[in-house]
Amino acid sequence: MNGNSGKTKTIIWVTLLLLVVVLGIGYAAISTIQLRIEGSASADPNQTNFKVEFTGSPTVSTPSNVEATINPSNKLLATMNVTGLTSKGDKETATFTIQNLSEDLSAQLTVGIENSNEEYYKVTYDLKKGTLTAGETTTIEVTIELIKTPIDTTQETDAVVAISADPVQPTE
Repeated sequence: MNGNSGKTKTIIWVTLLLLVVVLGIGYAAISTIQLRIEGSASADPNQTNFKVEFTGSPTVSTPSNVEATINPSNKLLATMNVTGLTSKGDKETATFTIQNLSEDLSAQLTVGIENSNEEYYKVTYDLKKGTLTAGETTTIEVTIELIKTPIDTTQETDAVVAISADPVQPTE
């Protein structure tokens, strides 16, 4: 029995050694598990999120010579009609209020002028503020001046003051 007991002890030790090696390899094979969430987001333009328009009632330099209105059904359109200019240097003005009604966008305002009779009329503007934050207002004063006389026949001009409002990210 002595001979077998030595073999048995060796087999037990080898078995235990193999068991430790197998368990060690098994534990070494366990690694980190990564969980992931994948997805996407999109945003679509919505013009109702950006709204800039004329507001209030325009004021004029001489009510008998200047008629200024804001279209009640389309507050993006205003008119200014001037009469009574007779001498070089005569001018009339109308002041309009512009409001940014957007909830979260600023409006960058730029102005362009068209004047169909630059020989006799000068059309200018004074925009008080070029960038409006949400809810803010500014004014634009438009002036039409007679710059040449004598006038042999009736001289008219078609003037357009086009104000572009571009949406911009508000500054913080």
